Amino acid sequence: MKSLSFLCSIFLFCSSLSSKEPQLIPTGYQPLAIHAVADTIHVFCNGNDIDFDGVYEPLSGEKPAMWYIYDANTNVPVKAIIMQNGYFDVPFRPGLSSTRLYLPRQNKIEVYDLSTQELLDSSLLQLPDKKSKITGIHVVSTQQSGVSNDVALALSHKTSFTEPGQIEIYSLISRQTLLQKEVGINPQMIRTYKNLLGQMEFAVLCEGTFGGRNSALYVINTASGTGEPNMTILELGDTGNHFIIQDQLALTVMNGSHEIIPVNLATKTVLPSISVGTSGYDGPREIIVDTMANRVYISTYASDIRIGSFTDGTVIGQWFPKGKPEGMAFIKNSLWVCNAFKSGDYVPDSTIALFTLDESTSIQERAELSLEADISMHEGICIIKSQLEGEDIDYTVMNTKGTVVSQGTFNGKEHRLSFLGLPYGVYVITLNSSKLSSSTLVIFRD
Repeated sequence: MKSLSFLCSIFLFCSSLSSKEPQLIPTGYQPLAIHAVADTIHVFCNGNDIDFDGVYEPLSGEKPAMWYIYDANTNVPVKAIIMQNGYFDVPFRPGLSSTRLYLPRQNKIEVYDLSTQELLDSSLLQLPDKKSKITGIHVVSTQQSGVSNDVALALSHKTSFTEPGQIEIYSLISRQTLLQKEVGINPQMIRTYKNLLGQMEFAVLCEGTFGGRNSALYVINTASGTGEPNMTILELGDTGNHFIIQDQLALTVMNGSHEIIPVNLATKTVLPSISVGTSGYDGPREIIVDTMANRVYISTYASDIRIGSFTDGTVIGQWFPKGKPEGMAFIKNSLWVCNAFKSGDYVPDSTIALFTLDESTSIQERAELSLEADISMHEGICIIKSQLEGEDIDYTVMNTKGTVVSQGTFNGKEHRLSFLGLPYGVYVITLNSSKLSSSTLVIFRD
């Protein structure tokens, strides 16, 4: 498992990572998101709805919402289709799996085949309240014999911008709602993860009202055993826009307060915030992590990508995509960035910026080179078993406050660490060598 050790540090600007010129690829107006499946890249562009009525009117000079398909080996577009049913919602939070696009349309969900872009169902699910608006979808999938199957949807919806919204779990097998729960104001993004007991939990980011400092992350555990799901509310502050989960750590992008707020999901605690350094309407938009290279990338409407180090909390560089960036994705050996608007303006852009990563191998290749370690805890003794022999491995043990409580180096296939004398709780064990980079959360308890 990977984790971020910079979470309790302060972002300090320096220029150790030099800026580079991107390759610009033309696409549709206002690209919002990128989704890669094998060697196929899907780019979703919102067009230009001049009068903001959600209806494409070509005689008025408007540009339609488009779905572009690119070949990941050549970066060449191979297909583009017009989204006939209108524009997307922003933030753009559809459900995407390896085979399907689940697209919210007011109180309905459309389903598309990713391989053919064919509309399979114009109303998979329809909420009974016509005023309801589906704001975010997350696909729950299972793997059977190497084949991915979509089994459920977690969706958020609301009826206004000022009242609490709802999260709903919908079974794609029985076509029934399994759970509905009230959450915060303006819910718009959902993710799932496994807690330390192996149970699936749902995390829902609610924006709150802009400037109201009432954004929150709602964490729901459906395996409470009581029939009523457990819900934890983690208050974040001003306008949460996006988040990612890396093992038991959530990184939330706060567009209003210009911060990254980390959340320890294992202990359900909010950690000290990290300033992004933007201001005004040029706040951070989305975040993506490369755990193999120990870097975090943040798109901002200041027309840049801010790159942070996992290990010491510094911002090690800025890249300039020549537009206001939104969604990002690692593809092959490049970072793909959607330029939603033109640099310094709010006129829709129509380019994707490609930045070649510094490493000589791709994200996928580096992942294959990194060997995981097996870490277990028994009666206060932590046992580390690696696949390496004859190589020095550095280890660091941190508590949930980010304080290093133990560190050192060992050589061999197995090493034992004593936790006796330390307080009971959750700890992060980080291992590093030339062939190994991993962090694991362990629980020390009686």
